Amino acid sequence: MRALNSTQQTWLALLVGLTGIVTALVLPFAPVVAETTTLTWPAPGQPAVSGTALVHPYRPSALTVSIPCSALRAATAQSAPVTVLATGADGDGMTVTGSAGVATLRADGVEQRLVVPPAPTDCRITVDSGPDGMAVVGADGQTTDLADQPVPEVFGFRTDLVPPDSDGLSVTADITGPFATTPTVLKAVLIVVQLSAVVAAFVLLSRGRAPPGRRGRPRVRWKRLWWIDVAVVATFCGWAIIGPLAVDDGWATTIARTVADTGDPGNYYRWWNAAEVPFALTQQLLAPLTEISIAPLWLRVPSTLLAVGTWFVLSRGVLGAALPATAAVRMLAAVCLLVTWLPFNLGTRPESFVAFGVTVALALAWRVRGPAGLGCLALVAALTIPISPTGALVLAPIIVFAPRLIAVARTAARTRLHLLAIVLLLSCIAASAFTVIFADQTWDALVTATTWHNFFGPSLPWYQEPTRYGYLLQPDQQGSFAKRMPVLFTIALLPIVGALVWRRRDRLGVTAARLGAAVVLALLLLAMGPSKWSYHFGSAAGLFASFVTVAVVLVVRRAGTPDRFTAALGAAGSLLLAAAAALVFAGPNAWWLPAVYDVPWPSDPVRPAGAPLNNPLLWVGLLAAGTVTAMALRRVRRAQIATLGPAVTTVVAFATALVLLIGSFVAAPLRRSAGSLAMTNLNRIASTQVCGLADDVEVLPDGEVLAAAGPGGRSSGFAALAGFYPGAPPPDPPGSGTSAHMWGSWTPDNPATAEITTEWFVLPPLAPDAGVALSISGRTSGANTLRLEFGRADGADVAVLGSSAPVDRPASDEDPEHPLWRSVGVDSADVPAGADRVRIHAVDGRTDEAGWLAFTGPRLRTSIPLNSFLADNGPVLISWPMSFLFPCVQNIAEVSGGLAQTPRTVIESPRPWFTEDRRSDLGGTFAGLAEFGELNEIPSRLVGHPDIDWGSVLVSGDTAARDSYSRTTTREVVPGAGGIRGQRPR
Repeated sequence: MRALNSTQQTWLALLVGLTGIVTALVLPFAPVVAETTTLTWPAPGQPAVSGTALVHPYRPSALTVSIPCSALRAATAQSAPVTVLATGADGDGMTVTGSAGVATLRADGVEQRLVVPPAPTDCRITVDSGPDGMAVVGADGQTTDLADQPVPEVFGFRTDLVPPDSDGLSVTADITGPFATTPTVLKAVLIVVQLSAVVAAFVLLSRGRAPPGRRGRPRVRWKRLWWIDVAVVATFCGWAIIGPLAVDDGWATTIARTVADTGDPGNYYRWWNAAEVPFALTQQLLAPLTEISIAPLWLRVPSTLLAVGTWFVLSRGVLGAALPATAAVRMLAAVCLLVTWLPFNLGTRPESFVAFGVTVALALAWRVRGPAGLGCLALVAALTIPISPTGALVLAPIIVFAPRLIAVARTAARTRLHLLAIVLLLSCIAASAFTVIFADQTWDALVTATTWHNFFGPSLPWYQEPTRYGYLLQPDQQGSFAKRMPVLFTIALLPIVGALVWRRRDRLGVTAARLGAAVVLALLLLAMGPSKWSYHFGSAAGLFASFVTVAVVLVVRRAGTPDRFTAALGAAGSLLLAAAAALVFAGPNAWWLPAVYDVPWPSDPVRPAGAPLNNPLLWVGLLAAGTVTAMALRRVRRAQIATLGPAVTTVVAFATALVLLIGSFVAAPLRRSAGSLAMTNLNRIASTQVCGLADDVEVLPDGEVLAAAGPGGRSSGFAALAGFYPGAPPPDPPGSGTSAHMWGSWTPDNPATAEITTEWFVLPPLAPDAGVALSISGRTSGANTLRLEFGRADGADVAVLGSSAPVDRPASDEDPEHPLWRSVGVDSADVPAGADRVRIHAVDGRTDEAGWLAFTGPRLRTSIPLNSFLADNGPVLISWPMSFLFPCVQNIAEVSGGLAQTPRTVIESPRPWFTEDRRSDLGGTFAGLAEFGELNEIPSRLVGHPDIDWGSVLVSGDTAARDSYSRTTTREVVPGAGGIRGQRPR
């Protein structure tokens, strides 16, 4: 390299740059090894019995059905319709039925009559369905072609025929997809060539010349302010322990662990398990970590390290070039970054990665001096964009500083040809984004993923960006006060800074203007994203913090030499920021999945000690009081105080928000430790309990129904085996099972009060882990009550020993038209010693619409730790809001090769349930559970706090065999474009 002259180096640079660009552009289309999964039902050697088959997408690439004539004759011999084969429920998929001598095939609105020869003819009917349509081969060998008929949907296989009659019935389905691919040798060589070109590009750029008099690295002004660094790092580390969940922590965790376990990069829960192409980098980075542990604290390590890295880049790289490194400035920057980072960027979501990349890009754009620095900036952009759609925010500082960056490149270039070579080398480095995206994916994968994501949504156009701000102002976790603070104050400071810079353009003003322009561009780029959730603002955390810090310093500097304009602007700005502060604190202290922490003000405006922080007059009054005090204590001009107003309001509001945010999460585990996420992390550190939320949850399966000791009891207004809402029948039919004894006070048109004391039931001795339960519907609140009374039999008499009211927790999303039945009860510890009888005393004292009450007789129940229950009832599907909280659940339902295991147990989030994984309209991967499965809730509770809705445990009712099929996998080489493009949703 040293022997080459400048002209030779230029031509070499041109060659390296072109090579890197071309190979990167070819990667999406390079051949790959694709997999095809073949499903065969029933499994060889097994009878054809009904079973689930969770296929995604729901229509296989090809489907072949073979039906023996003997099976059709068995069905047509019946007078009532008999299902020979169905691949879905309620008319979905393909259905073959027979009755009264007629056999019919139905699929996607098409009906075909099947001719069945009489016995003893040995024949079969075959249905072949593929991309070109469907062909039905009759028993006589004649073929009926149904062109353009789609492959039927498959959610499982159901037959009403008993095994002898269903012998010979079979289905074969081929499932292909563009995501589960591996690179061929050719593609691997292209990847190596492109990455080698990137390395060579850096070597060549590092030999470029820096501007005269500015050689070497820029000097960073260090001060003895290490204690601020320690405080910031300690806060980030502490926040990793006590901080809240991010919305998609569980979603991202499950995808990453699936990538690590099976190599399948799909979405796991929905969108037909489409991969997140082209934004899957964070999942690839998290996948190796999940192989070590899936404990929440461990998976928060990356975001915590990124937070620390962002702090040092911000404080040294960005603000070090703009502001003096004084204690006041460094502390202000620390508060600003903590306020902008903590509410958004903890956990496995991509915002922390993007925020770090944007901050690094800002620092590089500001400080770059030579071609090597430009290469670093190109690499940062290349690695940030594939993280998330919000990765486009990395372009904001590049666009703002574009004139400066172009000048650096021109200064480094000796000739126009050399300038072209530098541009190509930078493009080669930037093209490594293609390598990141397409190293294990293809153009077909990108097109398919984009199509499926747009079809199922959410996918909103840029002009619906106000939706994001609407979410930010909602009184829920998207609009919590802490999330509002950095966004609203940043937006409110923009016009103030703009006016100050317009008035006077000095060095600090230009700095503030550049940062303000970067913020505006970032907000515009944010609008390009297809989803509009408020938590995407976290991607601009470092940029927001930089701008707010410089804005405050600018206001303070301007207050040193005030005039009428700046004083008037300060007064107006103070009013604007007072309104912003009030709007901020009108938001609740609400966070995702609040069952795992008990923070104050979870649904109301934040009011510490009753202070109305949501009232703008409070902030105006505080400023006025501060003004009067300042003027009384010092000789400060009124114009100076007025100009300082926006800076003071910002600092006070940010500090208040930071104290309230951290303080509320410190208080949360002290208010309730059971089920606390903070305690989960502390227990992990202490190695005392390591299974997360599961350590604090018990399931309460039912035992035997108690028998009545004899007739008795008294009732007024309660009906036996009746009195329940018609739209909500009891768990078992009245008079049977758990509803062998049942009473209710519901009447259609005449709400009235009622009271009942049931007969006594025989209560056997209870083990320490046992208890008494019953099912109830209606309400036990207000004037309604329900208690279990315990007694001891003495001959024909029963002496009452005491009573206990079971904890009742009605569902928050209960439909009044279909009220739910729920299980309540008491533990053996709450049963008086010596009791051998139990009865129920209930009062319906309400006459409103929801005032009725219905309940069953008592039964036994047992408490089992959730960990023990799940170990014996896998595979487990953990709903995406909860799957971050169960690090010991290893037997999750596997999703790979176009098939998902049918779970035996489902762990649901607190109501309302998030069942996207079972909704076919959203491409739910487990939609077959809704088609063929039956999920029954087993009562559960948070130990010590049965009133807390921690979630739910659902168990599959064994109405059908799970996954009663065999699967094989074949592989073939296909091109990256046009080889395995996924089907379009219909």
